[in-house]
Amino acid sequence: MEILDRLPTSDRLQRLRLGVDQQCLLCGDGIESRDHLFSKCAHSKQIWSSILQMCSIERDALVWNAELQWLCANLKGKSLLVFSLKLAWSTFVYHVWEERNRRKFCSVARSGDSLLHCIREDVKIRVQIKPIVILDVNRQLCVAWGIP
Repeated sequence: MEILDRLPTSDRLQRLRLGVDQQCLLCGDGIESRDHLFSKCAHSKQIWSSILQMCSIERDALVWNAELQWLCANLKGKSLLVFSLKLAWSTFVYHVWEERNRRKFCSVARSGDSLLHCIREDVKIRVQIKPIVILDVNRQLCVAWGIP
C-alpha cells in the first residue's frame, strides 16, 4: 500500500475533502504524506539512518522514490546483508506506520530509539529462523543486529 501511495495519510484524506489535521504526528513539522512520513520526517529519517549504519552502509537518506529505486537496484542476491536490509526496510515501514497510528488513535508515543529496538528485534528473530552460515564477512553485521 505504501509503494502505491494508498495509505490513508492526512494529505490523501484532505484531498478526499475529509477535514483532518495535516501536521505530521511523528515530528510535528510538515504535512503528513507518504513521502514525508517515510523519508523526510526527522523522526523516521533518524531511524532509517541508524538502520543503514547498522548495515555499514554510508549514504544519505533520500526522498521516497529515490530511496525505493536504490533499494530495488541494490537488494539483489542472497547475502545476509541483502536479506537483513530487506527485512529492515519492511519492518521500518511497518513500525513507522504503526507508530503514526498509535499516536493518532491511542495518544501513545514511543521514541525513535524504541522503534529502532523493535525493528532490530524483528530482523533478529527473522534472520535466526532462516538457516544461514555466518561467515567472517558477516560478523560485523551480526553484531550490529544482535544475531548470535
